Amino acid sequence: MTPPENQRQSIALLPPGLVNKIAAGEVVERPASVVKELLENSLDAGATMLRVDIVDGGRTLIRIADNGGGIPAAEIPLAFAQHATSKIRTSEDLFAIATMGFRGEALASIASVSHVTMLTRQAEQANGNSVEVRDSVLGPITPCACAVGTIIEVRDLFYSVPARRKFMRSDATEFSHCHEMLLRVALPNPHVGFVLTHNGRTVTDLPPTTDHRKRVAAALGDELYDLFLPVDFDERGVRITGFVGKPELARATSKLQYLFLNSRFIRDRSLLHAVKESYRGLIEPSAQPVAVVFMEMAPDSFDVNVHPQKTEVRFRESNGPYRNVLAAVREKLLGTDLTPHMRVRGESTPVATEPQTTNEVATPSTKDMLADFWRAAPVEQRPLEFASLPAAPPVPAWPETPMPQREASSPVVESPAVPPPAPDNHGIKHVAQFHNTYIVAETEEGILILDQHALHERIIYQEMFARATSGKLESQRLLLPEIISLTPRHQAVLEQVQPLLEKLGVEYTQLDQGAIAIQSFPTLMYRARPHEFIRELLDKLLEVGSRLTQEELLHEVLDMASCKAAIKAGMPLSEGEMRALLIRRDQTERGSNCPHGRPTTLRFTIADLEKQFKRR
Repeated sequence: MTPPENQRQSIALLPPGLVNKIAAGEVVERPASVVKELLENSLDAGATMLRVDIVDGGRTLIRIADNGGGIPAAEIPLAFAQHATSKIRTSEDLFAIATMGFRGEALASIASVSHVTMLTRQAEQANGNSVEVRDSVLGPITPCACAVGTIIEVRDLFYSVPARRKFMRSDATEFSHCHEMLLRVALPNPHVGFVLTHNGRTVTDLPPTTDHRKRVAAALGDELYDLFLPVDFDERGVRITGFVGKPELARATSKLQYLFLNSRFIRDRSLLHAVKESYRGLIEPSAQPVAVVFMEMAPDSFDVNVHPQKTEVRFRESNGPYRNVLAAVREKLLGTDLTPHMRVRGESTPVATEPQTTNEVATPSTKDMLADFWRAAPVEQRPLEFASLPAAPPVPAWPETPMPQREASSPVVESPAVPPPAPDNHGIKHVAQFHNTYIVAETEEGILILDQHALHERIIYQEMFARATSGKLESQRLLLPEIISLTPRHQAVLEQVQPLLEKLGVEYTQLDQGAIAIQSFPTLMYRARPHEFIRELLDKLLEVGSRLTQEELLHEVLDMASCKAAIKAGMPLSEGEMRALLIRRDQTERGSNCPHGRPTTLRFTIADLEKQFKRR
């Protein structure tokens, strides 16, 4: 439809200043965007020391000084020209980016919405050169005295775009974003020193180091150094390194998860999901792990030219990076003893907190990460259900209970033979049970305190998982089938999980009017009531089943099954049963945590005891 003649506008080229302002809207979102672009340029220039000075959250001044290679006087005008860069030459270069800043828009865009001053000098030059830019217009280039490198001052940001300036947040908020941006650049570059000041006060000082873990801890909290686990994984041209926090560092948000690709900070939900999935069963489902992960791939295997902020990438093989991150983190966690050290209330505990900046920036206060371990978990008030737990001779086996209501449909497959314990009973000297819920064991190093239900739950879960993924669990046939009436919605969910239930040893026949008859049930769950388990399982899957993958569905079913089959809080155990649990713990994958992520064990060393009793 053609607009009325008096409303029609002729087509015309936009003036360069307006073009730059439009480009600035994509590149310069807030002061932190300026910090990011200028820091990346400094790194590409070979800088090993960087100083960032912020005034009024970046509203008044952003000054970045580096000791990089500097810019020749003849190229200074090009540095402020749109689409001028030293990083790419041909279209093929766009698919093999090996530098940080490459778009050729940063300085031109920044200069269109602020007042910019540049001082720069190369090592072979006797003096440097300076230039001022106002409204995208370069002033004269004049000689000046300055150190080797480049200093860029950005003043009065968004002075020419009042609407954008109006939407800036408080100085404290804007500075917190600048601080976060510096961390994203500093974390993958430990060989580079960084200093950050705000209103004349030094907030962050990160000296160069050859210890990458030291840089990560210095940036996120020095007390975390010993609680980070180093990751190093290399497969099919993808190398994964970094540091993942022990489960006890898990927190409510994902703010302490950093992902880098070839030293560039990126956002990728799939890869962050791989990190979270690696902690399945080690932290509670609502918690988030602490992780700093670095990926290295060939530049032509991904595209960073997807978004102006360059934080989103497109991988040539979408599933490969996910599998690599999942394998790298999971491999490290599986190969590490994750039993947390118990600390007395009031003792300082290393925790993962938001990086401390200034008093003007609100950050969460430090809290005791083990406080939850001192709160008694709610005791389940259900009838005791006790599954047979195979134990190694000469440790007594779990007591057998006759089951007149069932008959064996096939020979029961015994658990893999457990090697006999060493003469010292696997280092366990004495064991005792308290409140019929917790087991205390004396070891050479101190004492262990175990939650009998959580530990037995993990043992059964791993045994069920191993058997379900390699074949089928053994089952027992009921003498009298249990009849369950189901709604149409329950019937639909049951059809969805029917192959999985068969693997677990649950067999049923379909009756009229939506009812089913349970014929067989897993041996490990012989104390559970089949009709109650099936109903609770279907109710649970009605809530979350449609959102689960097949693997997640398996975990969900096994979580509930192992909980039902495990011994309960409040159940007395003999010494032999307690020792059997302890031995199986050492032989069980992820035995430090139950399938829901709660700890099964706390460790209290002799040194911890001596410290509390003032012996040291």
